[in-house]
Amino acid sequence: MPREASAGGVVVREHGGELEVAVIRPHGRSLWALPKGHVDPGETPEQTAVREVWEETGLKATLVTPLGEIRYVYQFRGQRIFKRVHFFLFRYQSGVLGDIQHEGHRVEVDETRWIPLTRAAALLGYKGEKAIAARAARMLLRAGAALVPSAVRTEGTGE
Repeated sequence: MPREASAGGVVVREHGGELEVAVIRPHGRSLWALPKGHVDPGETPEQTAVREVWEETGLKATLVTPLGEIRYVYQFRGQRIFKRVHFFLFRYQSGVLGDIQHEGHRVEVDETRWIPLTRAAALLGYKGEKAIAARAARMLLRAGAALVPSAVRTEGTGE
């Protein structure tokens, strides 16, 4: 069975005293998802996650820690494919959500939005991503949100 690898991230910022996460609505879909994409040849999952977060959200973010991976099998052109998606926790650095300025990537994402981290697991459309977002929220609560310092200045709401 062919195998594929992707990577992505849970990008978190503090805004108005609340932790928020950046989500995307993939092109042609009606659900919300986390930014992610295929690991290119020669890339590590960490490098892919940084690139995909930027390409799909327009945000620069600092990788904080791994959050785990999800695995599933899907069908494409009659062939079953084993997929592994690595996720990482990111701290927002800069940029305006949805300000995607690079060629060819806007078509992948129809909409971007900041949502409360506490609601991410309920709002995300994929079961595995719900679990990853819940894990990020638990991790941040245990750490007292110290992983996302409130001194981070937000440069735009993306709304």
